[in-house]
Amino acid sequence: MLKKGEHIDGTPTELQVLLNNDIEANAFFESLSKSYKQGYSDWVGSAKQEETRNIRAGKALIMLQNKQKTLKT
Repeated sequence: MLKKGEHIDGTPTELQVLLNNDIEANAFFESLSKSYKQGYSDWVGSAKQEETRNIRAGKALIMLQNKQKTLKT
């Protein structure tokens, strides 16, 4: 869990690999403002275990394919 004010630098590898294989989801992700991108990156990248990061990346990809800006929608 990230402390308040802490962020993951860049897009986590697990998420970026999936985005590289999905042109539409990647285009939507890139169209998001920095804060929305940071939300996805923090959620995926803050998981301690690799398996959890992979699961979160998969869920994030589905949300991005559905054009969801935030994790809460």
